[in-house]
Amino acid sequence: MRYDGFISYSHAADGQLAPALQRGLQRLAKPWYRRRSLEIFRDETGLSVDPDLWTAIVRALDDAEWFILLTSPGAAGSEWVNREIEHWKANRSVDRILPVVTDGNWVWDNESGDLSADSDAVPPALRGVFTDEPRHLDLRWAHREEHLD
Repeated sequence: MRYDGFISYSHAADGQLAPALQRGLQRLAKPWYRRRSLEIFRDETGLSVDPDLWTAIVRALDDAEWFILLTSPGAAGSEWVNREIEHWKANRSVDRILPVVTDGNWVWDNESGDLSADSDAVPPALRGVFTDEPRHLDLRWAHREEHLD
């Protein structure tokens, strides 16, 4: 795998958080002799000029070990985020999706065995995917610049 992780996010909702998360993951337990500890793909740092944007994104998805989903109502409504999830589901294990809630509601409904209907941070492509409640990271508190350092 070329990338340890692929960050999927809404630019409008998480344009500041995604780069901060990428920097943090790349510095996590970094040995002194390496430039970064993890190779994390994020569109603004991993894509070059390309005549076929979707093909370039697919290459990165296929080369990633983990799918890091920054989820929010903005991400839930993003065509690109949903396309990335659909590609991941078709080609990789949903056990490799790491949900990070950055805004909105993310609630598991035991009765239906899915995320609740009023969970507005859940992209449509993620509905009905999990067989058990997924453990997620809650970063809804990280919206101001001092939280992103």
